[in-house]
Amino acid sequence: MRRLPKIHRYFFLIFVSSLICAPLSAQAFTLLTPDSESIIYSRSPSTHIVVKASSGDDPKALALNSSKGVIPPSTISKGDQGYFIHYRVPLNPGKNRFSFSSSLEDVIIEYRPLRVLLDPDFDKEKVFLYHRDTTTHEQCLDCHTEAAMPESSFIRRYPCPDKSPACYSCHQKILKNVVWRHSPTAGLLCEICHRKSKKSGRISVVTGQDADLCYKCHRVKGQAWGEQARVHQPVGLGVCTICHDPHGDANRYQLWADGQGKICVTCHGDKKELLQGGEVDGEFVHDIIRGGGCIICHDAHASSNPYMLQRPVNELCAGCHNDLVGIKKGHPVGGHPLQGPRNPLHPDKEFNCASCHDPHSSRYQYLLVGSLIGGHICKKCHN
Repeated sequence: MRRLPKIHRYFFLIFVSSLICAPLSAQAFTLLTPDSESIIYSRSPSTHIVVKASSGDDPKALALNSSKGVIPPSTISKGDQGYFIHYRVPLNPGKNRFSFSSSLEDVIIEYRPLRVLLDPDFDKEKVFLYHRDTTTHEQCLDCHTEAAMPESSFIRRYPCPDKSPACYSCHQKILKNVVWRHSPTAGLLCEICHRKSKKSGRISVVTGQDADLCYKCHRVKGQAWGEQARVHQPVGLGVCTICHDPHGDANRYQLWADGQGKICVTCHGDKKELLQGGEVDGEFVHDIIRGGGCIICHDAHASSNPYMLQRPVNELCAGCHNDLVGIKKGHPVGGHPLQGPRNPLHPDKEFNCASCHDPHSSRYQYLLVGSLIGGHICKKCHN
């Protein structure tokens, strides 16, 4: 075969190269959801970006880039109207920018972490919700209906009309790898808590106090907590979801962090270091804090005792320090009261173990509130 002249070979290579690069430029892409410059409220720091691609070319050619690197498609589905490429993208609080390798413009999403329903205004301009008449695309129904779900889906089809298995064609993460599940979630009873608004088509729960919804099932607990003398502020405000995930989580009671104490220090930050191992600024730390956590002594919801304690102070201390059970005087020396009289330093309180000992940590041995050297601890009362 006759060899092409050098100049012809050069132009031939250029032509072949243009053919190799052609699929990406010829491919037609359309951003379906969400709209750029959207505000997204979510408990989970992630969302989906969905792009429609014309059929015929390889949709994997569309790369999505973020500050965390290249994000591969989570699913690629072929519908009647083309390919639908789904990306599950991580979000940081504030503005997040995602850029495509194609001619599609960048997508900017402002993420606002959602913990309670007291503050968000879902009807505010630019707030994006997938389940709203103005943002729901008919093309999504190619796949996101119960009838269209593949047989390989892990969701079981239930004959009961109240169950909502089609919801999990998107919301599978709510159930996957979740150890503790809220019973409505585990039973696919989405519509027990979620409703579709007749005005906007938005599917959501009622904003405001979570307890208005939670206490429809958890009635006895709600009434019992309200009758206690001291109520934990989140319970009093009716914002159950500040601690509990209403769908499920890796921790018991659907807590979004370990319930022994890690969830507590998200608000009570001054006690955070006490839960960690090692020395804390030269202080002695009460061992029970690192052993059983905050809930060994404190009730997370409501209590009849000060400081949300499970029992009165001395009874609580004697639960571990058994040698002091029932003793009202004689510690640390004979005749010294353990309870009964008013505390000289706090006349509005009865004398108890915490009058001399700090229950959390102290610079002094035995968790005392003052030094034994020179009788400093004694001189606080005995001037």
